[in-house]
Amino acid sequence: MPKKTFMNLPEEKQQRLLDAGFQEFSRVPADEASINNIIKLAAIPRGSFYQYFEDKFDLHEYIVQLYSQKLKNSWVTLLKTYHGNLFTALPIFFEEFLDELTNEKQVDFWKNTFTSFRNLNLSKKHLETKHLEINHAFIDEVDENLLKIDLSSENLELLRRQIITMMMQSVHCYFFDKRLGNENPREDAIKQFNIMLNWLEYGIRK
Repeated sequence: MPKKTFMNLPEEKQQRLLDAGFQEFSRVPADEASINNIIKLAAIPRGSFYQYFEDKFDLHEYIVQLYSQKLKNSWVTLLKTYHGNLFTALPIFFEEFLDELTNEKQVDFWKNTFTSFRNLNLSKKHLETKHLEINHAFIDEVDENLLKIDLSSENLELLRRQIITMMMQSVHCYFFDKRLGNENPREDAIKQFNIMLNWLEYGIRK
């Protein structure tokens, strides 16, 4: 997370550094990113960078947090709107999630981010930081009376992992269809997610 010296910077200088980081992390994954490129784009000395962030991964994590905050807020709002009904909120949220990740201005950043997150050492810090926040959203807003399971810590973690896996499988479906030149990659990804969500909600056994 940013150091106090970064938070004390004028907003314009903060944004310049964040924009530089976003541009570099859109070019390559975080583990391949160059601090030299970032400081050149931000027009700051190398020493100043380390006064603001521990390293490039620290900057990357903060940018991910800023961009994902919009999705987190949307998720909580949807759960409140649909009175904690997980299976009503999820299809709508997935469409917003997919559109955010495939937005023309952000798609390269997110593709590179997920490439970096495949490396456990790079993702562990970020995942541990976000884990408690995500679980609180489930605990606080999901109506347990609509579920057959109780949301114990263990069940909550399993459910969270299952939903994230389904979402990421469907996002990969989008990019795969895109590479193949399929006409409707967005629709195909949404269809795939909704099929898996239906299986989760109703089961597949007669």
